[in-house]
Formats: sequence, C-alpha cells, structure tokens
Amino acid sequence: MITFLIVAGLLVAGALLMVVPPLLGRGRAVSSAPAVADAEQAATAMLVLREQLADLDAERAAGGIDDAAYARSRDELERRALDEGKVMAPGGSVRPARGWAVLVGLGVPVMAALIYLGVGTPDALDPQKLARQQTFSPTQIREMVGTLEARLAKEPDNVEGWAMLARSWLVLEDYPEAAKAYARLAELIPDNADVVADWADVVATKNGSIVGEAEALVARALEIDPNHVKSLALAGTAAYQRGDYAAAAGLWERILARVPPGQEVEGQLRASINDARGKAGLPALAAAPAQQMPPPVASGGNAVDGGLKIAGRLDVAPALREQLLADDTVFVFVRGGAGGPPIAALRFKGSELPLDFTFDGVPRMSGNAPLPEKLALAVRVSKSGGVMAKTGDLEGRVDGLAADASGVALTIETVHE
Repeated sequence: MITFLIVAGLLVAGALLMVVPPLLGRGRAVSSAPAVADAEQAATAMLVLREQLADLDAERAAGGIDDAAYARSRDELERRALDEGKVMAPGGSVRPARGWAVLVGLGVPVMAALIYLGVGTPDALDPQKLARQQTFSPTQIREMVGTLEARLAKEPDNVEGWAMLARSWLVLEDYPEAAKAYARLAELIPDNADVVADWADVVATKNGSIVGEAEALVARALEIDPNHVKSLALAGTAAYQRGDYAAAAGLWERILARVPPGQEVEGQLRASINDARGKAGLPALAAAPAQQMPPPVASGGNAVDGGLKIAGRLDVAPALREQLLADDTVFVFVRGGAGGPPIAALRFKGSELPLDFTFDGVPRMSGNAPLPEKLALAVRVSKSGGVMAKTGDLEGRVDGLAADASGVALTIETVHE
C-alpha cells in the first residue's frame, strides 16, 4: 500500500511538472513529427518479444534454465522492449496561464484520488489477491491446450503450433504429452539439434534418468551438431550417472572451451568438471588465463557473428496479387536455416509492396547470440494481423542465405493451408 502511494504520488508529481511549468510561461514550444516507420518496426519487435518472453517463462517452468539465467534473460527482454517502445510524440506551446496552473496543480491530485476510489480496484494493492487474479488456473491452461490440439488436428504440419503445444505441456508438467509433441516436432524439422535436445530433456524428466531413451536422443542431436551445448551437457550428465566420470569431464570440457572468460557459468562448469575429474582420478583443471581460452568454433551451423545485413526486394507473384489487400499485415522474418524462433523481423502493409528491404540495423530478437552460418528469409501476409500462421495467409521463403546477403528476391508465391 505505502509503496503504491509513493509511486502514484511520484507519477502525479511528474505529470504536474510536465503540465504546470508551461502554464506558468516557463516552458518553450517543442515540435516533432512521429517516426511512423520506427513505430511500426517497434510494434513488430514487440510482438516477437512477447513470444520470446512466453517461451522463456515456459522454459523456466520446465526447469530448462535456472533462476539466475531466467532473470538475466528477462531483464534483457524487458530492456529491449523498453527500447522498442520509445516513440517520439508531438509537442506544443501555450501562453502563460497562472490561474490554470494553480487549478491544475491542486485539482489533478484530488481528481486522481477520487477517480481511483470511484472506479479503481483497491484490492489490487493486495499482492496475494493480485497474484491470484493474474495467474491462469491449470483448468484454463488445459482448455487453451485443447484448442491448440484441435487446430493441429487440422494443421498437422504447423511447426510453430507443435512447438507451442510442447511448451504448454511443459508448463502443465505433463511430460509424456510434451514428449509426444516434441517427437512430432522432430519429424517436421528432423535436422534441428535444439528440438531433439529439448525432446531428450523432456524424456529424461519423464523417465527420471537420462540414461537410456533420452541418451539415445542426445546422441542423435550431437550427430546433427557435434558442438551443441545443451546436448553436450546432457551427454556429460548421462556419462556421470553411469559412473564414467572421465567421459563426463571430457564432454563438459568441450562446453568450457566455448564459454567466454569471466562469465558466471564458467566457474560453475569448471567446478562440475573438476568434480568429475576427481572421481576419475584425473588432476583438476588449472584456471586458464583469459587470453588462452580458445575462441568459439564455427561448426555445426554456428558462425562468428558479423552482423545481420540481409537486403533485397519483396514482391508478390502475379497469380496472388489480387489476394494481397492494402491493409494486410506483411511480416518478413529471418530464421536459422534449420528453423527455430525468429532472429529478426520487419513489418509492412500490403499497400507498400513491391518494396526494397534491409535488415541492416534492425534489432535482433535473439539478442547477441551468434548468427547461424546459413539463414532463411520468410515472408508472411497475415490476414489476421498476428504473427502465427493461419489458413489463407500468403507466404514465401528463400533458404541458404549468408548474414550479409544482398539483392535477395523474396516473392510471395504460396497460400498457407
């Protein structure tokens, strides 16, 4: 209650500081024009950031990341959301009006208090009540999952839908159903090490051990990407559970070679390695100087990040030109060549096509994660305005692109079924 009142008082004071000085003649006219293109780009980024935040919450609920990593990732998403939300607003100028200044200075706080008491929700000041209001019950989540399952019955090849279903079952801690969803997802994108590793993690949780079925899936993920970090971690855990401590240490050391010096995870990983080495009768690792740490290796689809600069021209095939309406929302996504969440996105209106586009300078949804060696560029004309694909949407795709590819011809040429 006290905290709320303090914050509310500060907000009211801040509002008065912006209103009263100009009324007293102490302000000066300000004028600016809103940057429409920037605002649309910010809105696009916000849509994808919300999707990533939901993925992050689901991964934490499933135990895929610890609290510290979750907090860091959420802070980064919130910071980027705030950056994207900054939009210029037009200002104005007024003549001194001291009477109005006094009236506003006294009336705004009183009116704010009266309005809140009349139409506000005082119960929202109670954290326990607020938490109960903001939390979905398991029954509600299951109803949403049921709706998603019904949709996937009609759209069995919807990759994003199956990924969402798998994460939903993880939130509900129904690991057998989550494993089934990941199995289907792995059928749709069989060469994605992230999907197979997540599948293995779920199976290990379901069985209570990574040895056996889950370990076989980990081996499959490492065949796709021998340097896949999560797969190496799971494989090391399996070796440790079997009592093969030397193998566990070796697998974890391959992860350590890819961790930049000075990060918190480096110390935790080194401690686990030394524990395994000690049980294997091997000497502990010496603390290596930062300059002796090997740089990340570009293998298994990972590449040193040189910046995302894909550029080209977007057009629609003549056969679909009449289906593209002026108010349709057009999304252009960059993804990894093997699939996964969007790395960056642009948004346009149907009336703007054909047009030239570039991702040079566009904020990435994946933060500072290294870019894959090969990228895919996809376009979706969303009839609903949402980022999820639906029947009737128009699509197009170009694969095998480098991060600095230019002159790319991206054409809207298919209808999503």
